[in-house]
Amino acid sequence: MKPFGVLCPIVTPCNRAGEIDFDGLVSVTQYMLDHGCAGIFVAGSTGRGPWFSLDTKSKICRRVRDQVGEKVPVFAGCAGSGLVDMLENAKAMKDAGSDVIVLTAPGYFNYSQSEIESIFLQFADQSQLPVLMYDIPVFAGIKLSTDVVSRLANHENIIGLKDSSADYDRFLEFISLLKDRSDFHLFQGKENLLAQSIERGASGLVVSLLHINPKPYVDLYKAASSGDQTRATELQTTIDGMMDIVVKSFERRREISTLFHLFNVILKQRGICENIVLEHEGPCPDWIEIEAKKAMQIT
Repeated sequence: MKPFGVLCPIVTPCNRAGEIDFDGLVSVTQYMLDHGCAGIFVAGSTGRGPWFSLDTKSKICRRVRDQVGEKVPVFAGCAGSGLVDMLENAKAMKDAGSDVIVLTAPGYFNYSQSEIESIFLQFADQSQLPVLMYDIPVFAGIKLSTDVVSRLANHENIIGLKDSSADYDRFLEFISLLKDRSDFHLFQGKENLLAQSIERGASGLVVSLLHINPKPYVDLYKAASSGDQTRATELQTTIDGMMDIVVKSFERRREISTLFHLFNVILKQRGICENIVLEHEGPCPDWIEIEAKKAMQIT
């Protein structure tokens, strides 16, 4: 499939009231570029896309576009509760300078596979930008079937898939189905599956733990895609260590703010930005600060 590299789903620096820290946004973006990321993804799950208003997300996208120029592509989330909402979000992100729209299944209602396929096709027909499908069952509430993905991949305006389902057997099915598609991107979205996915032919990776340290992820992509299995395995072990800290943190505290607090400690310690947490998420528990520092030491 079409090679890409590391696509970073960036956090959104802000104050605790949710007002965007644009200096911090520039700093995070540049940090990821300096470490070799091949693209920036705004308004995704890690960037709290569903939280911010469309106007705010448009401003985030425009500032990132201005920062990266034409050096790397900008991907933009357009999550919404229905087709009209999603298309309006996509139009605004196009106007704000994005290159690719990232499409998840609409939220709130339960849908069948055929209904999701129809929604995706209608969206792809009307989108003014290329579309990257994003399968994230934990948030979307539905897991795209292999058959649906295979058919959608034939749409001329759908250029790829990010798979965050953690189903490696299904990922291998995608690789088998799409292996001759030099025009299609297949991204792995789970940290523990990166090396084996890239070695088997995936285009790249899109994972939130890049915010702990992007270097091992970029190095892993280079090693795995060049056939250096020994080095890729070493780096995967490093990444697994970081992931283990995150998993155990979620076992202790299930709220998504656990991850934002963890990243917040790390980004502030590294001098990249001052804050990414919101008022309702409260103060950072002392134990999360300890775990965050452990994660930094692994890298």
